[in-house]
Amino acid sequence: MNIITIMSDEHSYQVMGNAGDVRVQTPNLDRLAGEAISFANAYTSCPVCAPARASWFTGQFVNRLGTWDNSTPYDGRIVDIANWLKRFQIPVYHFGKTHFHCDGQYAFTEGDFLGFLSSPDLGCYYREDKVERIGAGQRFHKIGLKTEKSFDDKVTERVLDWLEENQERQDDWVLNIGYLDPHFPFYVDSDKWNYYEKLIDQLPAGVKPPYTSLNEPLLALRKYFNGDVANEEIIRRVFIGYYAAVAQLDENIGRILDKLESCGLREKTVVIYTSDHGEQLGYHGLWWKCCMFEQSARIPLIIACPDRQAKKIEQPVSLVDLFPTICDLLKIPQPENISGQSLQTLMQRGRDPQRRDFAFSEYHAHGMPEGMFMIRWQQYKYVYFTNYPPQLFDLQTDPAEDHDLAAEKADDPEIQALLQAGEERLRQVCVPEEVTRRAKEFQSRMKQELGLSDSYQLERGPKGVVPHPEYHL
Repeated sequence: MNIITIMSDEHSYQVMGNAGDVRVQTPNLDRLAGEAISFANAYTSCPVCAPARASWFTGQFVNRLGTWDNSTPYDGRIVDIANWLKRFQIPVYHFGKTHFHCDGQYAFTEGDFLGFLSSPDLGCYYREDKVERIGAGQRFHKIGLKTEKSFDDKVTERVLDWLEENQERQDDWVLNIGYLDPHFPFYVDSDKWNYYEKLIDQLPAGVKPPYTSLNEPLLALRKYFNGDVANEEIIRRVFIGYYAAVAQLDENIGRILDKLESCGLREKTVVIYTSDHGEQLGYHGLWWKCCMFEQSARIPLIIACPDRQAKKIEQPVSLVDLFPTICDLLKIPQPENISGQSLQTLMQRGRDPQRRDFAFSEYHAHGMPEGMFMIRWQQYKYVYFTNYPPQLFDLQTDPAEDHDLAAEKADDPEIQALLQAGEERLRQVCVPEEVTRRAKEFQSRMKQELGLSDSYQLERGPKGVVPHPEYHL
């Protein structure tokens, strides 16, 4: 059995035709979903790049890894997919973005365009100061037309060549593909820009005030990304660029699916499509990611197995579940003491009473002054902030997350019971106060070791000077 995992960057679950978006053109993802097992409630383990990718690759929650932010990437020192499969003589190839440590050691049999993290993002060291990100407002204007092959185009061509060269192989192999689309800045093909510029003339209500669900730490996050400068025309341009980038991503995925067919590999290859996190797109007045609203925390997850019928799974799942699932698909044992739980039984039977009944996510990075933790179970989402009151949303009656039931119905015994149920699930995973303390102490210590000033003056640190995580397994 061969396994290909395609991980895009910043693809919100809702911006796909098969997810119900009638404007975006994603025929290839729709084709894949039509023959696959789709997880309707899949969540990132952390809504920012480096921690999310570390979590996927190791099957561990971020609080166990200590990969708190985009300054502290995974460095290869603990068990991950590549070095675990190597023990069973299963080679792992990786083409495209990793966002791993530039000085790390990884067990890829072959890799190219690996996109290592070589300079720290310094905003994470000034979380409690509630600063505005340096150059934050400029991000809204970094949208334009492609003038040459993109990173993803080059990665795709490398993958197509590799598939052509390896089509006759009889051994099992695993191939990871890391794309940048649809992460900003959106440099897109002119035909796609022109198409969506004509199509997107109205904005959804959720990107317009009032932003009823913003508490004090979320207001700090809005300030950090300079959300108040985004008027309706800026938001419209971001939507155009983002939709065009999603269409661009879909086109590259289609090329890979077509190559699998032409090389005779499709019937013996599992194809997994997911993203490291979503894209907030201005909903609730917030931008890019870094929060627990659905646009940011919920991700696409599609697993197409040659011997499985298409179905949709409603039970909440997470990025950390992919490592043990890959082990099950390859019929090898999984490492002990990892956070993830295999999706195999869910895929076979549609339900798995032995699994946790919730998905967990956490955030300890730039713009957020406190630790933020999410529990998603049944139709409920519980968001816990250290040193601030929690939030509770009923996604069945309030899919837009406009009504924080913890604030609006604070005296309702049923709401209090749900808040208690959310916190009980959270504390099955970690002690949030202790995790927040560890994250802040580490970030404070790294700030001193890097010789940073007390005030936030630089967006990024020097190249090659990237802290290593302190694992807590």
